[in-house]
This record gives sequence, structure tokens and C-alpha cells, in this order.
Amino acid sequence: MNHSILHVITTIELGGAEKQLLTLAACQREAGFDVEVLFLKDNPTLLQDFLEKGVKVDLTFAKLGFLRQFLKLKGRKSQENLVVHAHLPRAELLCALSLKPKSFIVTRHNSEAFFPAGPAKLSRLLSRFVLKKAFASISISKAVASYLESSGEMSYSLDNHVIYYGLEDNFVSTKEKPATQSQVIQLGTVSRLVTQKNIPLLLRVLKDLNSQDSSRYQLTIVGSGPLKRELESLSETLGVKEAVCWKGQLQDTASFYRSLDFFVFTSDYEGFGLVLLEAMSQGIPVIARRISAIPEVLGDSHPGLVDSGNSLDFARKICDVSDNCVKLNNYLEYQALQLKNFSIKRTQKAHELLYSRLLATKMQE
Repeated sequence: MNHSILHVITTIELGGAEKQLLTLAACQREAGFDVEVLFLKDNPTLLQDFLEKGVKVDLTFAKLGFLRQFLKLKGRKSQENLVVHAHLPRAELLCALSLKPKSFIVTRHNSEAFFPAGPAKLSRLLSRFVLKKAFASISISKAVASYLESSGEMSYSLDNHVIYYGLEDNFVSTKEKPATQSQVIQLGTVSRLVTQKNIPLLLRVLKDLNSQDSSRYQLTIVGSGPLKRELESLSETLGVKEAVCWKGQLQDTASFYRSLDFFVFTSDYEGFGLVLLEAMSQGIPVIARRISAIPEVLGDSHPGLVDSGNSLDFARKICDVSDNCVKLNNYLEYQALQLKNFSIKRTQKAHELLYSRLLATKMQE
């Protein structure tokens, strides 16, 4: 008998965790499961996308404070064949407080503290409390699992599983990029404008490129965040303001990716980096730091990995391949092979095995 799945997540705004949940939930629906998403706050940007995939969405919790959310979830009628799956700290904490011990699964999507704005000791305490209450945890990369262990935010005795993100179509799109009308080379990234993403490094890369080769390179940044004004000011200070386009958030990014010559990713750390898969799936060569989960996603031998956070090293890597068709083809061939490792069907099946174990345990009680 197919079971029901309730995903509890902090928001369904645009973000890597939220977009991956959309893909996973849609795949679970295609596999015949009844799937519902319960989100806790903010604007439901992806609401229509979930509904179009046949995924039910509970809109009522977002209107409540945390205490009322706790009471509402605690009072929700339990189902014998229901799997509850929590994503992101607020949702995890709510499930840990509201539900019976060992009755839910959590996914850790980030290589960062459970409570990054608070004291490290409190963050570890909350994280370990949640994970102790959970039946099992999922880390979206080995880098996330390693962080949880080294930071003390996870007990070594916890049943933890690494399950990678996946794409619905994990192959390179056959759609062609628009023909370039000039010698301008288009760089781009998709990123929240926050400290973690190190956009200042990206702006310095652009400065180094254009100081070496006139104003040949232009940069488009898709995303929003609290550092927008600060970054715009930095672009002016660096003398690259006219070469930067700030696009804001885009829900459909496929056409943006196909407008690029290179996708450049300068994050200081990543739990996974879904945008790397998205760029590769559109046939765009990726340049990124060899740090955190990025080599897991791109592959440790990816020719576009940069071994430092030095802007000149990034610039040299981009220049090295800009006018070299042989190297460019090597990038794209490597990426096409690497992409095959990230199928959402494989991701869904790994989740299904874990869900079945949870349900088997519940039936034995």
C-alpha cells in the first residue's frame, strides 16, 4: 500500500532547498504517493508550481505564530501510513516538539549551524535535540554530514544518510544558446546576496578580467538579498558598475543560463549547490571553488575547479578556456557525464527506502 508523505518546510520561496523539494515531491507524486507540503512562513512563491504537480499545500500554518503552529501540528490526526519529513531548522524544531519521538525524518540542507544567529552552544543543543527526536537524518552531501559531525551538531550514533539532490531531466538540454553577436563574453551566477556567496570575490574576478582584456567580460547576477546595496557600491568602487547587471529573482532561469558563456560560482561553502546542476544541464561551462560540497557536485576532476579564493586564479581559469574550443569541449563533455549521477528518480528511491524503514518501525510499535 502506498503511503502518504507530509513535507514540513520553513518556506516555499525560491531557494535551493525549496526548489529541490518541489522536484522531489513531484517525483513522489508520479510514483503514486499522496504528497502534501506544509510551510510555516513568508510568501509562497512556489505555490502554483507545487499545485501544478499535483502536490497539496497546507496554507494555514503560515498565518500562525510558532506556539499555535505547535498546537495545530500536535493536534493533527495521526495516520498509520503517514511519513513526516522536515526540512530546514524552524520546521525541524516544530516537528521535534510536536510529534512523537522517532516518528519523523529530517533533511539537513546546509553546511552551517542550526541556529547561525545564536551562540554556538545553543545551536549545538537545539540541533542535537532535534536529531535525537528524529527517526533518521538525511544530509544532502558528504560535506554537510562532515560539518554536522565536526561541529558537534550531530551525535555520532545518529542514523544519518547522504542523499544527493537530483534533477528531473539529468541530461544536457538540446536547446541551443542564442548566437553571440559580439566578442563580449557573458558571465553569470544565481545567488542569494548574502555573505556566504562571496559576491565581492566575483566582482573582483570581473575587474581582473577586464583590466587584462579591456571590457570584454560582462556579468549578470540573478538573486536578491540584504547585501544588494553594499554590493552595488562595491561594483562602483571597483570600476565595474557598467559591466554588471543585477537581475533580481527569476523563477524560470533556463533562458538565463543559456544566455551565458560561463557560470561562475564563488561561494565560501555550500551544502550542495543546486544551481551547479542547473547550469550544467543547460550546457554552460562552470567555474567554481574547490571547496565544501562543490567538488562532490561537479566531480573532483572537473577542469573548472579553482583551488583558491583568489580572484586572479579565477580570472586565469576563465581566460584559459575563453578562446580555446578544445578545452571548452572538454568542460562540456565532462559535465554531461557528471550530470548523469544526479537523477531525481535515484534520489526518490533512496528516500523511499528510508520511509519504508520508518513505517515498518511504526507498525511494530
